[in-house]
Amino acid sequence: MDIQAIEHYLNIDASKYHEPSLEALNYYIKQYMLTVPFENINVQNGVPISVEIDDLYDKFIIQHRGGFCYEMNHFFGTYLEAKGFTVYRMSATVEQPNGKRSPEGSHMSLVVPINGVNYVADVGFGDLPLQALPITNLDPTHPVIDITGEFRAISENDNAYCVQKLEDDEWTTRYQARFQPKQMDDFKEMIDYNSSNPESIFVQQLIITKPQSFGRATMSLQHLTLSKQDSKVKHDVTPDNYQDILKEYFNLDVQIKPLEA
Repeated sequence: MDIQAIEHYLNIDASKYHEPSLEALNYYIKQYMLTVPFENINVQNGVPISVEIDDLYDKFIIQHRGGFCYEMNHFFGTYLEAKGFTVYRMSATVEQPNGKRSPEGSHMSLVVPINGVNYVADVGFGDLPLQALPITNLDPTHPVIDITGEFRAISENDNAYCVQKLEDDEWTTRYQARFQPKQMDDFKEMIDYNSSNPESIFVQQLIITKPQSFGRATMSLQHLTLSKQDSKVKHDVTPDNYQDILKEYFNLDVQIKPLEA
C-alpha cells in the first residue's frame, strides 16, 4: 500500500500533521469522504467483493472507485493505522426506515481512541458527517453539526454505542454497534450476505452517495437526489444520462449493468 499515492489522490498534505490527534483524524476523514464515494456498483454488476488491502488499493486509488462499508472502513482504517492511530473494527446492526433491523454485522463501524475518548470514524455508511463523532453518555451529549444535519454517538454502557441523526426534532438511530473489536475474517459471512443475498438492500438497490459543497448527492437506479439541510431535489436517472451523473457528482467512470440492460 503506497501511502504517498493514497495521500496524493485524497489531496492530503502529509506535512500538516505528524502524530495522531483529533484534528488529524478529522482532516483525514474529510479528505477521504470528499473524494471516495460510497457505492455498491460491484454488487449490482455481480462482481465479487474483496477486502484484501491490495485489491482495495487498486479499486480506490488506481481505478478511482468507491465501495461499501467493509471495503471503505477497512481501507481507511488501515490507512489510519499506518498514520499511527489505534483503530477498532466493530460489528453493527442498521436500523432500517421500515422499522426493521438488519442482521448483526451487516455494517462495520470504526472506532478510534484519542486521549481517553472513543470516536466513531465511519467513512463507509453514507449519510454521516465529515468528522469523527465522540462516543458520549446521554447526559451530556456532544452532537456534531454537518451540512446535512446534526449527528451524535451515544453509549449507555460499555457494551454498545448508537450513531444517531436528529430528524424532525427527534434523535433517530442509524445503527447500533457492539463495543467488541473484530477481525475482518469475522465479517466474511455478512460480506457474502450483503453482496449476494436477495434480502440484502445492496442486492436489491443501487446506492451511490457522496458529500457535495451544497450537501449530499445520492443516486439510485431511478433517481438522483440532491440534499441540502432543508430541502431535497430529485432528478430522473436513465440509461442515457447516468454516465454523466456519475462523472459530475461522484467522479466515477464505470458501467452499471442494470442501467445498460
